[in-house]
Amino acid sequence: MANLAVIGAGIGGCSAAYFARKYIPDLKVTIFEMTNRIGGRVFTFNQEKMNNELGAAFFNPMNKTVCNLVNELGLEVKKSEESMDIGIWNGTEITFRSNQSNFYMMLKLFSKYKLSIVKLLFSLKETNKKIKKMYLQEEKPTELWELFESIGLDKWYKKSFDQILLELGIDEKFIDELITPITRIIYSQNAELGGFAGISSLLGVYGEEMYSLKEGNEVLPKKLLTASAAKVKLNNKVTSIEKTSKNRFRIIVGKSTYFFDNIIVATPHEGANITFEGDSKRKLDTCEYQKIYIRLLKGVVNSKFFNLKDTTKVPSVILTSKGADPITRFSIKPSTKNDSFVTITSTEPIGNDLLVDLFKTGQIILDHTWSGAYPIFNPIQKIPPICLDSGLFYINAIESAASSLESSTFAASKIINILKKQLSSKLV
Repeated sequence: MANLAVIGAGIGGCSAAYFARKYIPDLKVTIFEMTNRIGGRVFTFNQEKMNNELGAAFFNPMNKTVCNLVNELGLEVKKSEESMDIGIWNGTEITFRSNQSNFYMMLKLFSKYKLSIVKLLFSLKETNKKIKKMYLQEEKPTELWELFESIGLDKWYKKSFDQILLELGIDEKFIDELITPITRIIYSQNAELGGFAGISSLLGVYGEEMYSLKEGNEVLPKKLLTASAAKVKLNNKVTSIEKTSKNRFRIIVGKSTYFFDNIIVATPHEGANITFEGDSKRKLDTCEYQKIYIRLLKGVVNSKFFNLKDTTKVPSVILTSKGADPITRFSIKPSTKNDSFVTITSTEPIGNDLLVDLFKTGQIILDHTWSGAYPIFNPIQKIPPICLDSGLFYINAIESAASSLESSTFAASKIINILKKQLSSKLV
């Protein structure tokens, strides 16, 4: 019986273990996780029986792999109320709000941005069609870059998002005032935003309802792990991977040595500090990851902070333009009749002075830092290989183009299909 080591118990690693159990049931799976928790960058913080998503916050019906997993596991979903009430704040005032009727909102957008909105909607529609084709070819044992090129999606990650939009004839003012605030959550001031990461962020909120899991999104990797029946080793950091002369893999964990027939690395190697010996090392591209600060607060929100009247309801989600740096997002969820939970996302730590201005009365509940929330999405010429060697795979190669619940689970599914073919060919 062949055995498989999965390194990392985030959504990618847990879905890989699940798919292995589903499609290669004879495979013996062991998961090594360097921390003491399951979930990786999926992190649900529960306070007063309310789930606050401090990592991956939502998914939508376009995310076919995630939706299929949710259905197979029988998990309950809930519609995100946040998707119905989005505002854009420039650091002084709310410049756009989506909670009007669709007709009124579209009329307002057309009158201000004219043909730019039409060109963007057409581009989103065409890109969405190509992404749907990707799922029709998911089971073909090919590299991700080959898949993207075969359906014409590669042009999106080869250029910057702004460059592509300008080439489509979309007005620069429209980009700055409406598109950039949506993509700022994955934008670094030190880099050009890659086109596929940008279009993916727009597709995430365009034309589809957004959902989260009723029990909290962190339940997804936990349920996947349970269903996989994999052996789990928490607080076990892998430090070295080396292929032996017998075409097996030797991994070092602390003072222990293990041997496996196959390995899936399901954590960014930049933060995992794993030494890859031999040819595999040359195939690993290195990404710079963005540090993100999350602050969860609770209190009575002061509408005047956003230059709104005291009686005006504050939007559920507030995206920001550059004038609001370093804050990229506010998420506001009512707790009681007067209090709300407010999650602030920023690229630098936020001072306590903000608490005084944002709330009539309030308190800090939690501070959390993601040392590597997602890659800095530069334009790239090709998605790095997910297959580093026969039997050795790297899920996070896809993150050079996009990083989400869907991208990780999709890459995991693709890898298991390749592994299945490799194992079948050895039996012939």
